Amino acid sequence: MDLFTAALDHLPATAPGQADRALSVQIVAEGPDGERTCSGLVLGTSDAVGRGPGDVPAADVRLEVPYDARLDAASGSTLGTGLVMSGRVRMEGDWPALAAFRGAARGAGLRAYLDRLAAAPPGADGRPATDGGRATNNGRAANGAGPAGAGGLVAVLAAPNDEHGELSVMARDRSRTALDLVRSTPGARLVLTGGFGAQFNTTDVPHWRHCARWLRSQGMGPGEFADCLETRHSSDDVLFLRELTRRHGTGRVTVVTSDYHADRIRYLLDLVLPAAAVRAVVHPSLPPAQQAQLRGHDEAALAKSVAAALLFGPDRLLAPLRVTVEDGAARYAPAGAERPAAAPAP
Repeated sequence: MDLFTAALDHLPATAPGQADRALSVQIVAEGPDGERTCSGLVLGTSDAVGRGPGDVPAADVRLEVPYDARLDAASGSTLGTGLVMSGRVRMEGDWPALAAFRGAARGAGLRAYLDRLAAAPPGADGRPATDGGRATNNGRAANGAGPAGAGGLVAVLAAPNDEHGELSVMARDRSRTALDLVRSTPGARLVLTGGFGAQFNTTDVPHWRHCARWLRSQGMGPGEFADCLETRHSSDDVLFLRELTRRHGTGRVTVVTSDYHADRIRYLLDLVLPAAAVRAVVHPSLPPAQQAQLRGHDEAALAKSVAAALLFGPDRLLAPLRVTVEDGAARYAPAGAERPAAAPAP
């Protein structure tokens, strides 16, 4: 029995069209000798509702994953989300509809399927063994610069800055909202995110530093700033935040992002940090055409994120995080990388 069929065998058999408001997904997985196995999954809006016959050609969505992509995910060299975003997984049919079924990640049936994918033994049908590592400080467990306050953590997700480090409207609006939330929540501490990436920061200074400089100009005090996460994309954001909560032992996390990005970050959090809350920020000064473009990009990225989870399970850290103290705050960055290498933007 192949990996996907085994991971689905706890679900009831469901014929195409049997479930209302459902999406049928065919997973075609290539093996080491080029052989292909087909599995079927039926998604509802709040859970996986069944497994379907894998050989049904009329599935709503067809996901075809080559063996080398499965090996890259298994070896920990690439995030599953990155494999889908970069086009290494073939997606056919009404794949954009996957975005509308993001709520299935909170259901017990789909969670059991994802857990089975993640728990497969090393090398089993091209699957990883464990998470890539926990945060470390010179090889030891990170104790950090100080615990989060009783009000928990407020994390502002990175948005673009220009070549001079000036924040975009989206970055300023997110940062202002996050600072206001910290100030209105006794004991809360601010977490800044963002390192380098072609899509948001091409300077030689990590985005979180540009953000910190702007926030200080708005009156942010040293006691309000707790940590900085040198992340490259949305998947990094949620994985680094999970490590931060493990370190601080806080169960209260609020993630501040733009309204057009909120559904995607909610989905990624549901996979690895479901207790976190999302605060969506609107940008009334953005032209409608730009808002529509941003929303369209994120809806497509959300659908691809759903596809990636179905194929590879939840994303996991590819390497331990190194923690250093800068400007009185704990800086999290991938171990061995002063400046993170370029990567597809999940």
